[in-house]
Amino acid sequence: MEKGQVLAFTSENVPFSFSSPDFYNFTIYDGLTFVPMMFDKPSLNIFQPDFCRPINVKFNKVISMFGGIDIHEYVIRLVDFTQCTDPQDINTCPELDKLDVSKCISASIPDNTVFLSKPHFYGSSNETMTEMNIEGFTPTRDQHEALIYFEPYSGTPVRAHHRVQLNIEAIIDPMRQSEDGSELETTKKKGVKRLLPLVWIDQEVNVDDATIRTLRMVHIALRHGKWIIMGFAIVLIIIIIAIMEIVARRTSKKEKIERNGNPESAPLAQ
Repeated sequence: MEKGQVLAFTSENVPFSFSSPDFYNFTIYDGLTFVPMMFDKPSLNIFQPDFCRPINVKFNKVISMFGGIDIHEYVIRLVDFTQCTDPQDINTCPELDKLDVSKCISASIPDNTVFLSKPHFYGSSNETMTEMNIEGFTPTRDQHEALIYFEPYSGTPVRAHHRVQLNIEAIIDPMRQSEDGSELETTKKKGVKRLLPLVWIDQEVNVDDATIRTLRMVHIALRHGKWIIMGFAIVLIIIIIAIMEIVARRTSKKEKIERNGNPESAPLAQ
């Protein structure tokens, strides 16, 4: 059950590092290896070294993919692990529209400068959209939601849609062109704070065909194996009952023959 857990992390580019499993109060996985039998795991925490933080993935539903394999769909969530009301319960950690990743991008960047969000601010609240003056985006789940799909028995990630967006918080100072159009002049209008998209990462990763074929065979065996086992058990029970009946009849017949051939067992003449 400890397979795939992150025990230490360090980077030459940023000062962030940790070397104890107690740094986080939750189990953190490396994103490449996962524990099997995911039926009792409603969420997982995957460490992302590019952003120096774990990303939470939460179970959403079971769907059929790759020719009949039952796959568990997990939704990637931007969770603030520092604001959990119960450090032992991931469900008490708030899900945010944007996460500050400034110090992981560069140690020289001030806090609250570069933010991580979902593409086109998918799922952001109206308050965030209004506060950061975000306009003109109409994201959809099919194109902008971040998802990862696991085969539940082995814990194999079979498909992932890595969709994240880096944004910079900027204050736009309203300017106007001079009368001759040669330069920009300041105005008395108040500057406007905006969250400006910098990079949109949209990457789809699929497991290789050989692994899919192996997983499909396993699922077929598991799906039909229980009926084969039940049928075998019924046949075995019938055979055992038949053997017991045959043995009982033979024993009864033998005892009857022995009684008939034994004079002491014959009835006394009157």
